[in-house]
Amino acid sequence: MLDFDRQTWLYLAIIAIAFLFFRWNSRRAKQNRNDRKNRNFRRRYEERKRENKKAREDLDEKSSGK
Repeated sequence: MLDFDRQTWLYLAIIAIAFLFFRWNSRRAKQNRNDRKNRNFRRRYEERKRENKKAREDLDEKSSGK
C-alpha cells in the first residue's frame, strides 16, 4: 500500500519534523504570552495593593490626628 522509495520517505520525515517543530514552537509562544500576561497582572495587583495600603495608612493618620 505504501510502497515509497527512500527519497519519498526522507521528504515525509522532513515534513513531519517541520510540522512537529512548528506545533511545539506555537505552543511555547502561547505559554510565553500567558506567562507574560500573568506576570503583568501580578505586578499591577501588587501595585494596587501597595497603593491601597498607603491610602489606608494616610487615612488612619488623619483620623488619629484630629
